[in-house]
Parts: sequence; structure tokens; C-alpha cells
Amino acid sequence: MFPSDTTPCPDTRDALLEAALACFAKYGYDATSIRLVASMAGKNSSLISYYFKGKEGLYREVFRYLLTHFSAKTSAEDAQGPAQVPAGPMAGRARLRAHIRKILREVDAHFDASDPLREPASRLWLSELQSPRHEVRDLLQARMEPFVREARACLLAVRPDLTHEEVDFWGITLHGSCIHHALMGEITGLAWTSADPSLSLDTMADRLADFTYHGLSQR
Repeated sequence: MFPSDTTPCPDTRDALLEAALACFAKYGYDATSIRLVASMAGKNSSLISYYFKGKEGLYREVFRYLLTHFSAKTSAEDAQGPAQVPAGPMAGRARLRAHIRKILREVDAHFDASDPLREPASRLWLSELQSPRHEVRDLLQARMEPFVREARACLLAVRPDLTHEEVDFWGITLHGSCIHHALMGEITGLAWTSADPSLSLDTMADRLADFTYHGLSQR
């Protein structure tokens, strides 16, 4: 049953999640209390126990909420199916390029300046990427798994002789390069003053794919 002193309206759960996102992003997990979240949302704190079973459940659902929100922004292109990859010697490069473009598009969606959730979501994502909490480790792992699987397939398509350790090393390097280029444009521009900050995702994907492909092809 609902708490007797309040009746939730249809948007109560989302209001609590958005308030929790703002609090966790600004104050961190330890300094955020259930009472603080409820106060920011203008809701009764007992509703957090009702919907989320406590603070840990609330934190976990904030990440589910973010994953759903940002996945929806890229689902239209994904619904068209995977890019057509030509057969022959360039198949590996084409697949690599398609994968890189998808990573760049995902990062762009998460850090879109026009998105009202961008600032708090960015803070929370970066905090978790540095030191994932146990409450959300499985969610992050599940989100990353298809990207890791495809990166391994792309690398082996180019270099089938790579060992498992080498594949993982180059996969981490590849994803790190993509995220750095997509996310760190302003700060890198301070040092790399002639870099073009307005490169399209397609151009960036082409260049990163060429760099990776030719680097892997050197034996």
C-alpha cells in the first residue's frame, strides 16, 4: 500500500529519480540522504522506500533511468540495423569504422549540451567510470559488454593472429581514443591549438578507423 499521508501521482517516481540524480551528482553518494532527495523532489520521503526499497535501490534505479534515457536518443539509427559491411580485404576496416562511429555517437548523446540531464548525468557517469560502486557494477558491465564484444570482433577481423591479451589491450586503447576525441575537444584544444573542434562524427570515425587499421596492419 502507499504511505497513508500521501498519494503518489503518475510522475512521482520520475520526480524522485531526477531529484536523486541531481543530489548524487552534486553531493556524491555518501553525502546524499533520502530526506534530501525527497525534499528536492517535493515528495514524502517514505515514497523512496516504497518505490526503491532504500538509498541503494534508488541509486541503482537512477542509472537504469539514465541508460533508458540516453539509449532512446540513439535507438532510431540502431533500429535501421547494422551498417552494410563490404566483403573482401576492406571488410575489417569497414566494420571497425562502423563500430567507432557508434561509440562516438553514444558519447555524443551522453554529453549533448542541449540535453537537460547532461550536466548531472555527466558528473555521475565520470564519477562511476573512475570508481564504480557495487550497486551499479553489473549495469555498467551489461551496458559495455556489446561494445567490448564488437571491438574484439573488429580487431580480430583485421588481425586474426592477435592473442586474447593483445585484443583486450587494443580494444581498451581504441575505446579510450574514441571517448577522448568525442569528449575532450575543448581541453585538448588548449594544447593542440590547430585541431579542428568542429569535426563531424563521420570524419572523426574515418580518421580513427584509418589510424587503428593501419596501425594494426603493421607487423
